[in-house]
Amino acid sequence: MIGVSIGTRFLARGAVWATRVFYDLGRQGPPLPAGPVLVVANHPNSIVDALVILCVAGRRVRPLARAPLFTRAIIGQVLRDLGALPVYRPQDDPALVGRNETTFDAAVTALRQGDAVLVFPEGVSHSQPELAPLKTGAARIALRAEEAHGWTLGLAIVPVGLTYRRKTFFRGEAAAFVGEPMTAAPYRAAYESEPAACVRDLTAAMAVALEGVLPRLASAEDEALLDAAEALYRAERESDGGSEIPKLAARLPRLQLFAAGMQWLRAHDAPRFERLAAAVRSYRYRLARLGLGASELPLRGTARETLRALGADALLTVFGLPLAALGVAAWYVPYLAPRLVLKWRPPVYEARATVKLTTSLIVFPLAYVAWLVLAWRWAGWAALLPTALLLPVAGLVTLHWREHWADLREELEFWLRALGRRGLTSQLRTRRRALANAIDRVADDWEEERQRRASFSTREGPAGGRAGGASSGPVHT
Repeated sequence: MIGVSIGTRFLARGAVWATRVFYDLGRQGPPLPAGPVLVVANHPNSIVDALVILCVAGRRVRPLARAPLFTRAIIGQVLRDLGALPVYRPQDDPALVGRNETTFDAAVTALRQGDAVLVFPEGVSHSQPELAPLKTGAARIALRAEEAHGWTLGLAIVPVGLTYRRKTFFRGEAAAFVGEPMTAAPYRAAYESEPAACVRDLTAAMAVALEGVLPRLASAEDEALLDAAEALYRAERESDGGSEIPKLAARLPRLQLFAAGMQWLRAHDAPRFERLAAAVRSYRYRLARLGLGASELPLRGTARETLRALGADALLTVFGLPLAALGVAAWYVPYLAPRLVLKWRPPVYEARATVKLTTSLIVFPLAYVAWLVLAWRWAGWAALLPTALLLPVAGLVTLHWREHWADLREELEFWLRALGRRGLTSQLRTRRRALANAIDRVADDWEEERQRRASFSTREGPAGGRAGGASSGPVHT
């Protein structure tokens, strides 16, 4: 039993560590507060959503997960070690739905003990940009917990918005936006008089809070447009001579503001929206044709600065090459294994990252043990410790070398193409400046309308102004 316990603990910790490696993670906002916390989050990426929150929460969190997952060999053991609680959905087995009362009681007990409990109130994982209608379970848990504690528990209900870029790919980006806590205690009178209506009201408030920590898009196609517009605006307004691309978490406040502005412009002046969207897409397409796939124009101004920077990048790439080559030789086969599993048994889109992580938790430890055995058989015990230390280091160096090389290749390719096209960089920067000015004019018109509306209402409107105003820094974990 002790061996099984150690094994499941290793799997759980390995799953969290693998999530940190699989994604470029970040958090916008503070860590979860101390004391009893009910985390409510959107659900775009199956089990991985819970793992991302565990990585950035700053404290232990007990997730609620659908019951069938607990019957799976590896995933079930990981969930149990994480303290997860099963949720019985009608679509899984209608006969077991009654067991949810036991789960709700366990969640209430955990909250009363000061734990953090994670709920995905949408009830289903999906890739649509808008929230699915929320189930009432999270609100019922919150109200029951406060009621059981005489309405003095001090439960914090914290909305967390999860946003991904390339969510099914290795080294995609994942960001969690931690919103302002809500409380359930003010709902006491309403719950005691009309409990069903109160549950619906708190669920609606949770939906509003979640929408406040997510970029609200009209369609999945708007995501690429949103990213391109925000990237060019950031590059134009915040260019400081560096080449570092901000993490997704750092970009979330402005992405939210841009998404809201897109919705407003599309609703109030569709032709103007289409003209601006077409110009942004055209600019982004031209950059892609020049080899700048995911980034903006290089920020270095002169050819001398560019050559000096490329030379430094090249030196780092060359010196890291031996260890990177060792890492590729040691880890390439296990790196390919998740792709082969996906081809063999393709899951639904939202479960692809989960399958990749689960497969990695099996094949990478097996490959590590296999290399240790080979080292021992080849050179005896003296080779065991150096091999055990070198293999993980080589893997991490390979990971960083891969990303560094991609940046170097992209910038070098652009610079070489620009050599034969006089004034190309200047033309693109002029075009970018015009687009940023157009975005500012939209922001000014949007703010003017909001101020007009505010003059007819005593309620305070949302903060606005130029698009550059929303750029608070993230807390990276």
